[in-house]
Amino acid sequence: MSDARKVRIETESAPPSTGFRSQGLVAGGVFFAAGQIGAAMPQPGVLRDPSTDMNESVRITLGHLEQVTQAAGLDRQQVFEVSAFPKVTGQRSIIQQGIMDFLGHEPPLFNYHEVADVAMHALIEMDWMACADPALSQQQATEWLRPLGSERSGEAIESGPFVMWNGLRGQGSDLGEASHSLLADLEARLAARGGGFADLIKLTIYLYAFEPYPLFNEATKQHFAGLIPPARSVLVAPDFTGEARIVIDALALRPG
Repeated sequence: MSDARKVRIETESAPPSTGFRSQGLVAGGVFFAAGQIGAAMPQPGVLRDPSTDMNESVRITLGHLEQVTQAAGLDRQQVFEVSAFPKVTGQRSIIQQGIMDFLGHEPPLFNYHEVADVAMHALIEMDWMACADPALSQQQATEWLRPLGSERSGEAIESGPFVMWNGLRGQGSDLGEASHSLLADLEARLAARGGGFADLIKLTIYLYAFEPYPLFNEATKQHFAGLIPPARSVLVAPDFTGEARIVIDALALRPG
C-alpha cells in the first residue's frame, strides 16, 4: 500500500502488527522498521514465548527486522540506525555486540533506552532504519535522523525532508483520554505546518503501564482510520512518562 510520498511494507515472514501500525514504511529515501521482539515465529502468525536469553533475543529480534527490510527490497548492509529497548539493566555491551555481529558493521546511529516492559513481556524490543534511496548516503541519513528522541522539549525540529517532535505528553483520566488528547495535539501541530496524519511516519511511544495499552490502540484506530498507519514501537517506561500517562516521539514528512 502506498501514497505519493510513502510506501507501506508488510510481510508474513515477520510477526504481524498487533496494533494499528505498519511493519515498515519507506519515506524520504529512508526505510523505517517498526518494533520487533525476541519471540521466534515458527510459522506465519504464530509466535512462541519470548526467549529468556538476551543473546538469543537480540538475534531473533534482528532477524524479524531483517525480514521486513528484505520485503522492502533492502538488506542489512543499508541499516544505519538501530534503537534498542531492553527491560533489563546492564546489557548494553551484549546488545551492541549482537547488533554488530548480525549487521556486519557498527550502525552509525545507536539509540539505547532501558525500559520497564515491552510487548509480550519480552526481554527487548528493537527497531531500525535503513537507506532506501541509492543516492542517499548513510552519513546524510544519520544526520537527518540523529535528533529523533533527543532533547524532549516538544518543539518542532526540521531535519532534511522530515519534521519531528520529541517528548510530547498526554494527560487524562485514563490512557484512552490521554491518547486522544495527545493525538489531537499532534494533528494540530501537523496542520499548523500545512500537513496532517497522512505525513506521519514513525512513533516511539512510552506508556506509564502495560495493562491499559488497548486504550491507546483504540485511539490510534480512530485517528488514523483510512490512512497508512505509522511504524511504531510501544514501550512501558514510567521513568520517561513521569506524571503523564503517555509520551511520544513523532516523525513526519515535511509537507510538500
